[in-house]
Amino acid sequence: MPGWTKPTVDTKFHIDYSWWEQSGRNFRLYLLEQLCDECRKRFSTHRETETVDWVDPETGEVTEADALLQCLRNECAQRPDFINERTPLATAVFRLFLLNGNRPLSPREMHATIRWKQPQVILATIGGPQTYLGIRPLRD
Repeated sequence: MPGWTKPTVDTKFHIDYSWWEQSGRNFRLYLLEQLCDECRKRFSTHRETETVDWVDPETGEVTEADALLQCLRNECAQRPDFINERTPLATAVFRLFLLNGNRPLSPREMHATIRWKQPQVILATIGGPQTYLGIRPLRD
């Protein structure tokens, strides 16, 4: 593959949304599946959840937001089982990117949250030839 370089523990990764489109998978449907059981009961479908009025429970401020992401970030992420040792590694990395707004991170940086896996193990999972959940190295 021309221009490809082998990723390292310092290579930045992100969710490549074009992978979801190209692979024919529905990102929104998978996002719905990441919600905790309580939040999943609130949303019968992933449709028409992209832009909703979201009320900040502390300030009362109303902003436009993605309902599924807001629920995931504000409620599901507070649960101790959202990202833990039993979460499959690719899913844990995917959820980490959902929480941080898809800000690129290296396996070394991911290790700060996914402490039970060394950066080299994270790299071996997401930096190989198979793409999991659209997680790919950031291209310059």
